[in-house]
Amino acid sequence: MLKIERVKWRGKCPRHPMFDPEADGVGAIKGGCPQCQELLVIFDSHRHTLQLMRAFAPTLTQRTGPSDSGPERQQDLFASLPSPESRQA
Repeated sequence: MLKIERVKWRGKCPRHPMFDPEADGVGAIKGGCPQCQELLVIFDSHRHTLQLMRAFAPTLTQRTGPSDSGPERQQDLFASLPSPESRQA
């Protein structure tokens, strides 16, 4: 069994902090910056790893809400107020 936990990692180039490998790609690397290139390699490796994991064992999508609409659960805010016709009498 292989256990891979979620890791939140934020890396950025100190010389080019606005470089985003996902949005910018290889064409945005200025002057062949080695740190920006490493960020791109890390991003590509991560994307490839996720692709392999999904191909090996696809994950089932988990639904967070109810599966069917069911009965109306919204309370009527004005149900307890008398109708305008009954107020005039």
